[in-house]
Amino acid sequence: MAVQSPWYSLDPYPRVPLYRYLERTAAGHPARPALLTPDGESWTFGQVLAATRRVVRLLGDDVRRGDRVAFLAASSPAYAAALYGAMTAGAIVAPMNPLLKPGELGRALAEIEPVAAFVSNETRPGLEAARAEVPSLRRVIPLDDLWTQIDALSGSGSPVAVDPERDIAALIFSSGTTGSPKGVMLSHANLVANMRQTLATGMTPPYSPLLNYMPFFHVYGFAAIMGMAFALGVPQHIIPRFDPALILKLAGEHSVHTLYAPPPALRALVAARKGGGPALPSTRLFVTGGAATLPGLWQEAEEAFGIPVCQPYGLSEATAATNMNPPHRVKRGTAGPPLPDTEQKLVSVETGQEVTTGEVGEIYVRGPQVMQGYWQRPDATADCLSPDGWLRTGDLGRHDEDGYLTIVDRLKEMIRYKAHQVAPSDLEALLLDHPAVADVAVIPKADEEAGEIPKACVVRRPAADVSAADLMEFVAARVNPMSRIREVEFVDSIPRNPSGKILRRELIARERARDV
Repeated sequence: MAVQSPWYSLDPYPRVPLYRYLERTAAGHPARPALLTPDGESWTFGQVLAATRRVVRLLGDDVRRGDRVAFLAASSPAYAAALYGAMTAGAIVAPMNPLLKPGELGRALAEIEPVAAFVSNETRPGLEAARAEVPSLRRVIPLDDLWTQIDALSGSGSPVAVDPERDIAALIFSSGTTGSPKGVMLSHANLVANMRQTLATGMTPPYSPLLNYMPFFHVYGFAAIMGMAFALGVPQHIIPRFDPALILKLAGEHSVHTLYAPPPALRALVAARKGGGPALPSTRLFVTGGAATLPGLWQEAEEAFGIPVCQPYGLSEATAATNMNPPHRVKRGTAGPPLPDTEQKLVSVETGQEVTTGEVGEIYVRGPQVMQGYWQRPDATADCLSPDGWLRTGDLGRHDEDGYLTIVDRLKEMIRYKAHQVAPSDLEALLLDHPAVADVAVIPKADEEAGEIPKACVVRRPAADVSAADLMEFVAARVNPMSRIREVEFVDSIPRNPSGKILRRELIARERARDV
């Protein structure tokens, strides 16, 4: 039986384009600060709205409704204005990872066929190197001097009418932790619904500024923070590169109520605080997400700051969030119940039947935030999205008696030791409890007898004196014999994507290359 949301329904949702919320805020509070930088630059909501209309004029006839516009740059106020301007022009925006190599970038661009691209000085050479693979590309627009470009224009452009239900607003590339990234098609209705669902939880209150240091190519930075800031009419401090000391400074100076911090960021903030960084007397809640937050990190953060940590759950394929802990009733280690108008069920991997309370199954979700599908990937869409709207997430979890979800692992990352399935995250959580372990990733290693064995890639804490045998014994004393770590490799760092998810595929590829 599907778990229902404890929050009241918000249906019917407004059938409006995402940029309408910026328009409404600018109409009511044109002089209120909207976008700020650490250097002290600031743009009001009225100025940002005017900039988006000038971007429509800048794009002109080169961009029509449904055309794709790519973005390749670090986050900045100009980037935010260009994103919303391109959507106002009826385009489908495609924010991309600026660190993509030319080959990767060329393949991604060839798939979405953009007619225009906004770039920074740093990313333009990479785009030019990949341009031969993108014959559709007609315009390359530098973001570094966007304000000068639009100020020189005569007049502004008008919003292009779109169908919020059917028209795609954004292509967000999935993180690619288990395969090649795919373009997730999010409609205006998807983005508006998820923003309203999240706001209904009370997680982000009115009047409090937001710090946005997540890259805009990630749904966290683009939708979960930027969209909410524009809708709430609150200042949004855009920080292009994560700096824990700067984050603590800004959060304290601007009385930030809710601080969004994916697990790697939260860990860095805890370290900065322990190293003498300031307390956050006005901050009332840490909201993590993007990757599982281990219980030990929750405890460290709460002890370091005296602030509760709330773990939501979501994925790009469901816009951003599907589950959230109510701020007044946080259950540590869980992702909370489903958001308003979100159904959720867990399905047995072995039988295909729904499981009962406390049992592990693959997480299925259905709601107004679920994507339209993958761009130009009908087979991949059919694999994860049923005709009646259920999204197979590929994640494993369990529900408790209150419908709170606990994430167990990714289905495709389970290690098959003989006939036994081993969850890497369980072993990682154990190893992170060891005082000598700073970071860890557990991956499958091919084995002739067992099929796969769990191998731990471990980053030692500075000056820690621990051996591989020590760590294997530490785990063996705490798990069943089938789930023991069979090998340990000490490494300098663990590869992660911007939201903190371990890029196991990189470690697995490195491991397989040794066997060739």
